Amino acid sequence: MDKENPILKKYTKTVQTFLDKLPADTLEQSNKRTLDSADAEYKMFQDSLKNGSCYLCGGKMDSFLANEPCMHWLLRPIGFDKKHFPLVYKNFNYLRIQSYLRWIANTEIIAGNINDLIEEKNPNKIFEYTIKYKNLEWSFSCSNDDLSGHAPSFYGRSPHYHFQMRINERPFIDYSNFHIPFTEEDLFCLPILLGVVEKATYTHTYGAGMQEMIDAFNPETLLNTMEKADDEINGVYNVQTFIEAESGKTLSGSELAELYKKSKKMNVPVARLMKELKNIGTAKTIISPGPRVPDQAGRKSGDKKR
Repeated sequence: MDKENPILKKYTKTVQTFLDKLPADTLEQSNKRTLDSADAEYKMFQDSLKNGSCYLCGGKMDSFLANEPCMHWLLRPIGFDKKHFPLVYKNFNYLRIQSYLRWIANTEIIAGNINDLIEEKNPNKIFEYTIKYKNLEWSFSCSNDDLSGHAPSFYGRSPHYHFQMRINERPFIDYSNFHIPFTEEDLFCLPILLGVVEKATYTHTYGAGMQEMIDAFNPETLLNTMEKADDEINGVYNVQTFIEAESGKTLSGSELAELYKKSKKMNVPVARLMKELKNIGTAKTIISPGPRVPDQAGRKSGDKKR
């Protein structure tokens, strides 16, 4: 991410100046109102979804009315086609679209369907991440040129981002199909979203992805909250532990076997039980994204595989 991008630099300064002028108590009250509003909206989202309805338009999640654009169209109800997508982004900005899809993804499993890991992002992109839900996959991408606006494309002259959608891993909307303009609200919030504004953080709350989970918990805490996946292919995290016996001693094979048996019975990773082994010298556990976490669908450079 290039902090020197002129658009990002401009809005970072604007946001910082705005926040610096706000009294501490006003800022605290504003934060509380925002959190309360998000809680209330998410409850509406949950309650409606339980009934198979959309909290935004009131219609069924599988409904499609061409004259009533709604974000639930991105779950591909019968009738929705690529040509209808502009109706979605003209009525809902980037902030709302990505938040909504994060909420949808997390109804299936927390964080594991959202790959927004910084280390897997193309370093030449302002942002790039992929969200998955059932047989659907949505990806967002924005480069420095996208944010600055670029010629000769008329549609790409203003700050914009790109969007990709896959159904059953097959193309439905390609990155190249649309240059989606950012709104003023998007541009104002983007520096906070990207973490480049001092003393300001953006929390996805109910839409947290893998990066937020890693940032929020240290490895030991994360390990202590894990349960074993029923099937390895559904694992959100991949846990590998390397152990070495104390100098001059050996590790007992029977003890290791018992540990694996206990791990299965307790439904916890073996790494959480390693301290129970005798003669253990050092143990190093590596936590990485598991098979369930989607690959980031990179633009131009192709998919980035782990």
